[in-house]
Amino acid sequence: MAQVGVSNYFIDLAIVDPNRAGTYLLGIECDGATYHSSKAARDRDRYRQEVLEKLGWKLYRIWSTDWFKNPEVEIEKLVQFINKLLTPD
Repeated sequence: MAQVGVSNYFIDLAIVDPNRAGTYLLGIECDGATYHSSKAARDRDRYRQEVLEKLGWKLYRIWSTDWFKNPEVEIEKLVQFINKLLTPD
């Protein structure tokens, strides 16, 4: 799902937890023009991430430069991360 949020804190993409109906396994954050535009924007993103994690979100960030350079590698890393979350300890 895209743009899932709590209050004014939105996540770019969210992965639904296949084992727990109505919950999300992971939030995916993507950097964009506003992230790079100023130090204040980066600070807001860090603060937002901290708030979301305190609300129970697990977050994963995909950097645009890495995505454009090699999306297949980024997808594989994301899939591995998701599989790790789904595998019980």
